[in-house]
Amino acid sequence: MIRFRIIFLLISFFGLWACSSNSSLENFDKKTWVNDAKGCKNERLKYLESIEKQKETLKGLSQAQVVAILGKPDSQELLKRNAKTFTYFVSQGSQCGSGSKEGTALIVHFGALNYVSELSRNQY
Repeated sequence: MIRFRIIFLLISFFGLWACSSNSSLENFDKKTWVNDAKGCKNERLKYLESIEKQKETLKGLSQAQVVAILGKPDSQELLKRNAKTFTYFVSQGSQCGSGSKEGTALIVHFGALNYVSELSRNQY
């Protein structure tokens, strides 16, 4: 019986360790990204290219893992068939209430199972 408990604990430990989200991005400062709310300071813009180069790292991650890496999205939208998008505004635009009407956003697309399926840049 003790042997069974030890095996169960080891399997549980390794299962949790394998599923943990220690993912991070190279050349990315989460604190700066999060502190640039809605991209109004244009601080996020300098990380956009780095994120796009590492999009394969982000593909397949869960919503919780994306939030752990990029922080809470500026907006999210529920689409057909339980698909969802997270929008992170990257540069100053109409969302800032300024005179500038055009801006850039990073769109993270999630499939029906809530894993990243695509990342795209959007000019709005």
